Amino acid sequence: MTKSILRLFVNLLVWIAYKAYKAEGINALLLILPAKMIVPLLRRHGASIGENPEIHSPLIIHNASEESGRHYAHLQIGSECYFGRDVFFDLKDHITIEDQVTVSMRVTFITHTDVGKSPLSQDLPPSHAPVVARRGAYIGAGATILQGVEIGEQAIIGAGALVERSVAAFSVVAGVPARPIRSLKSNDREA
Repeated sequence: MTKSILRLFVNLLVWIAYKAYKAEGINALLLILPAKMIVPLLRRHGASIGENPEIHSPLIIHNASEESGRHYAHLQIGSECYFGRDVFFDLKDHITIEDQVTVSMRVTFITHTDVGKSPLSQDLPPSHAPVVARRGAYIGAGATILQGVEIGEQAIIGAGALVERSVAAFSVVAGVPARPIRSLKSNDREA
C-alpha cells in the first residue's frame, strides 16, 4: 500500500471517528495512530505545537474541550520536545510544555480534581488549575504532575515521583510526594 493511499485511509478513519464520536473518537485514534500522524491531528483540532516535536503513541487524552473543532486547545507544546509512550494529558485546564522538555514514558499530567457524586464532594469541591513545564525540564518515567504545578526551567523530576507542589528551576526532585534532593548550578547551564 503506498503512503498516499495509507494517508487517505487514515484521514478517512479520522473523519469517521470524529463524525461519530467527536473528541472521544479522536482520543481513541491517538492510541493506535503511528507517531508521525499524532502531531498533525492534534494541531488540526486546536493544540499549539512548535517545531520538531517527537511524540510516541499511544498518547492518552482525557477531558478534551467540547468546543467545536478545537478540542485540544488547552494543550501547548513547544519546539523540540520529546514524549515517550503512554503519556496521559488531562485537558480540563491548560497544559503548557515549553521548548526542549523531555517527558518520559507513562508520565501523567492531572489538571483537575472532581470526586463526582461521592459524599466527599462537600469536603472536596471540584477544582482545576493549569500545569506548566518550563524550558529544558526533564520528567522521569511514571511521574505524576498534579494540578497547579509549575516545573521550573531545566528542573529534573525523578521517575515515579508524585509532584504536588511547584518545582524550582535547576533543581532535582524525587519521591512520593516529591521532595528536593539536590540543586543544579544555574550558572553552569547555557542560556
